[in-house]
Amino acid sequence: MHRIKKVPLQLIIIAIVLLATVISLGTTGILLQQVIESNERQIINLRLKNIAQMAAKDSTVVNSLSSGASQADRSAVQSYAQRLTKSENIDFVVVLNSDLVRLSHPNVKQIGKKFSSPRDAAPTLRGQSHFSKKMGILGLGYRYFVPVYSDTHNIIGVVSVGLTEDTISQSIKTARRPILMGLIIGLLIGIIGSILLAKRLKKVLLNMEPHVIAKKLVEKNTIENSMMEGLLVIDDDHTIIATNSMANQLLPDIGHVGDKLAVAIYQTFFTVISRDNNTHRVVFNAREYLCSAAKLTYPEVGALVLFRDITDLKEIVEELDGTKQYAQALRAQTHEFMNKLQAISGLIELNKYDQVMALIPQLTNDYHQNVGYVTSHIKMPVIAGFLIGKINYAKEHEVSLILRETSSMPELSISGKEITNVIKIVGNLIDNAVDAVAFQNTQTIDLLIQYDEDGRALIIEIIDSGIGMPIEQYDLILSAGFSTKGAHRGYGLATINDIIMAHQGFIDINSEPNKGTRIYIEYPLEIRGA
Repeated sequence: MHRIKKVPLQLIIIAIVLLATVISLGTTGILLQQVIESNERQIINLRLKNIAQMAAKDSTVVNSLSSGASQADRSAVQSYAQRLTKSENIDFVVVLNSDLVRLSHPNVKQIGKKFSSPRDAAPTLRGQSHFSKKMGILGLGYRYFVPVYSDTHNIIGVVSVGLTEDTISQSIKTARRPILMGLIIGLLIGIIGSILLAKRLKKVLLNMEPHVIAKKLVEKNTIENSMMEGLLVIDDDHTIIATNSMANQLLPDIGHVGDKLAVAIYQTFFTVISRDNNTHRVVFNAREYLCSAAKLTYPEVGALVLFRDITDLKEIVEELDGTKQYAQALRAQTHEFMNKLQAISGLIELNKYDQVMALIPQLTNDYHQNVGYVTSHIKMPVIAGFLIGKINYAKEHEVSLILRETSSMPELSISGKEITNVIKIVGNLIDNAVDAVAFQNTQTIDLLIQYDEDGRALIIEIIDSGIGMPIEQYDLILSAGFSTKGAHRGYGLATINDIIMAHQGFIDINSEPNKGTRIYIEYPLEIRGA
């Protein structure tokens, strides 16, 4: 099946403009021709009337008719009529006596004969001047009759002045010629204008045909609406240029194309343009979004932002982070027990049963001292078990992690999410502290976990003997990705800060280079049933 070939837009535009030009010029031309013909006939009427009146008053005509029109008089009248015909550019001047006998005529043979249309001339003998269109000797003619008066004001004859229809038609054609030239020039201008307009539109449309533009628009909308990210484009006046379905789904109150973007949305999503080209996390209506914004530079008409809701994803990641911290603590604890079991196993293989019997009470005593100390201060089993694992983790790295004597956390009725948050906060603090003291002569970490019943907040304080940091880095370390320990690091304190800020808590950092770091946190807890 053959596909119908699409007519190029340029050709369509030229054809439409030319058709409109031809119709317009044609209609104008017809109306102008009618006006010109009417005006030309009025001018001819006026000329004929003036010439006839002038001839009727001429002394040669009046005297000849008054004297009875002898042969000499007829000759004089004929000569006068020929001169008048030639000078006034008319076809004939016919002088008739009162009996309607011709005294002059373009055809000399007609002189002395009766007028061919006596009925046409009769009203003139009664004093009536009038126009007439009749078939005569010279053909169809248009003429004006006027009476000739004697000195005593008696009608003594008639003067008929006229033009043939052929002469009138030629005169009208001559008058129409400039109009025809104007129409031709107008048509040429229309052709040139249509070509230039077609080329201009083609350039504006990037040399694409309408069906190609329609196809690309459909493809563009399909691609945009298939994106997992929200798309929002605005101009310099903060008017929405484009959105996709995901943007309307993530921000139902975003508005429509052509609407002004809400100030709150602009300040949240577009202020990141001035920072850098990286992605940023922003919070809007209690939801967290990952967004990337850029300036539209060609042409510079506004800005574009891509954004994705990461609130649910962040919660999952936070839970995984807490699970990771707990798993790490369990692994360290398992590793500690495996070392002890391997020691016992080795002694048994060497038949050193007496040493086995001596080692088991010692290990049991150490275990109870360790576990008993932590569980006596921390009554939450999950938190206590986690801390025991972290103490063993620190011991593996030859770091002394000490739970302060004043630590106290009763068994509280809190959600699993709150427990996960506490594990993430404490776990990240301990991990950072272990890294900070790794190359120090003194490798100690002092940890305080204390529940403030009046404020219903968990107070966490950690002091390490690590490398410390200058004061100008205090704010930077709370930003995701900032780290002095290399790439793909710097998310621990950022995670802690996000949790604390989300719960309207408090965090304070004090540090000096090569003297250590102190971090103090107040984390409000949501107690069930309180």
